[in-house]
Amino acid sequence: MEELMERSSRRNGRQITKVFKALSDGTRQEILRLLERQQCTVGEIVGNFSLSQPTISRHLSVLKEANLVLDQRHGQNVIYRLNDDALSASMKEFFGQFRACQQELR
Repeated sequence: MEELMERSSRRNGRQITKVFKALSDGTRQEILRLLERQQCTVGEIVGNFSLSQPTISRHLSVLKEANLVLDQRHGQNVIYRLNDDALSASMKEFFGQFRACQQELR
């Protein structure tokens, strides 16, 4: 049982690391803010930045790997949206470890 809990803790720690890696980049932060307002295709996201489509796609891959964005195919388009639940859960899990943050998270 203890070994199972330790493996789960390591897995959660790796996920939190992916989340913070994704959040460490200003462009990815802006993409998340954009997706909080509305769902977008890659082209619509690119239209909000002076970056190439492949660059935006790489940023979206990092965000997907961290489970912060979800995508759904509609015909030839892929629609991206913020994964509100995963973002909230990750922040609660990490910051909930600290007494200074626990009351704020209630």
